Amino acid sequence: MARRTHRARGGSIEPVAIGTATLVVALLGYLLIPQLDDSLFVGMVAAVAAMIGMGTYLLGRSHSGFLGLGRAYTWTLWVPPVAWFVAGAALLRLAPVENGVVPAVVGAAVLGVILFAQHRELRLAAGSRRAAEFVVSLAVFVSAFALFGLLYQARDAGMVVALVAGGVAALLATVPLRRAIADDERTAIYCGVVGLIVGEVAWALTYWTTAGIVGGAFLLLLFYVLVGLSEAVLDRSFSRRVLLEYGVVGACGLVLIVGVGPWHG
Repeated sequence: MARRTHRARGGSIEPVAIGTATLVVALLGYLLIPQLDDSLFVGMVAAVAAMIGMGTYLLGRSHSGFLGLGRAYTWTLWVPPVAWFVAGAALLRLAPVENGVVPAVVGAAVLGVILFAQHRELRLAAGSRRAAEFVVSLAVFVSAFALFGLLYQARDAGMVVALVAGGVAALLATVPLRRAIADDERTAIYCGVVGLIVGEVAWALTYWTTAGIVGGAFLLLLFYVLVGLSEAVLDRSFSRRVLLEYGVVGACGLVLIVGVGPWHG
């Protein structure tokens, strides 16, 4: 009985310790990275992102049902927190604020919410984890918007921007699509298709001069519609109603972007 109690306590402390260490690394990264020279920025972001990804993976392994999860989950647990950190670090680098402590703390706090939501997503039954799935998906789409906008600002790079945007889209699409009932191979194909289409559109947008937020909004809208349709196909729930719903969302989003977007960035 004593051994069992000790194991239970150890099992409950381990996720807290791993999560805390991961958040400390992220907070230090947010504080230090904006102050680095350009030659060190990319390497430091990659190093901190790797540590956050490792912490997320270890946090997932501490879950009792980790071995029963499919590859779609175990191989993509790191995507939401790493995407959030990279997007936040890049924004702090491009738009530094006078007091960098506040945005660093906010970014790390939101990262903690993402880690907690993803941990809850793994623990709860399918019908009880809607809120956790929503938080994780919301973080993915917000990160996508930030990353797409940042990439569009570097549109002079042309093909490189398109390739990176396509890779980001394919990677982020794995998170909402990993919940589908389809097998991992089919899910990976649809993620690749999403990335291919977003990359092609991003390449076309590099010839169009407007504000980064507008380009990011266009790519986010496209990404959202493609992911939603792909999820419906993979879940075998695709129908005319689903197509109409996402068509209306896409059309309304396009009208909103065209109507309020600043056209001379």
